[in-house]
Amino acid sequence: MSSDYMLFFHPMVDKHFILTPDKKGALTSGIFHGSALILSGILSWSYYAHHQTNTLWFYVFFGAFWLVFFSAVTSIGNQCLLLTPHSLKSLRIRGNTLLLEWKNGDVDELVRKVNVHGSRTILGIWGQTIDKRRIQATIRRHSLPPDEVRELLNLLTDLTPADKNPPKT
Repeated sequence: MSSDYMLFFHPMVDKHFILTPDKKGALTSGIFHGSALILSGILSWSYYAHHQTNTLWFYVFFGAFWLVFFSAVTSIGNQCLLLTPHSLKSLRIRGNTLLLEWKNGDVDELVRKVNVHGSRTILGIWGQTIDKRRIQATIRRHSLPPDEVRELLNLLTDLTPADKNPPKT
């Protein structure tokens, strides 16, 4: 084989990762957000019920209540239980691209600037499509078995995005 052929030859990787709901993460997130909801609700109600002269605190805690509420809905419904149409259904690594498949049927193909950042419980993945739209997704680590999480991280670090030159041999 010629060296030009070897320059662009990459073994074709085709791996599909199907996400499952993270019920333990939903419970943990529910306890965290629930306690914040109760606390901000009690504090805002107490300022309202006692007719405090300074109503600024009522608005601060009432705003915090709604902020925590919508954060809880997003975290539990979208990321943990995968209930909304904007929830990530699966990931597929095909060659040097990452396909994000959403529950509403949309598929985004990330080909540029694919990055991943992980913590103990969450993986953040972002990148750009061929038309330079920025896409990001959040995955709970318990949505995949531990060996699949390690395999996914290894495959994501081995991706050669379209904006990089192939390695010279």
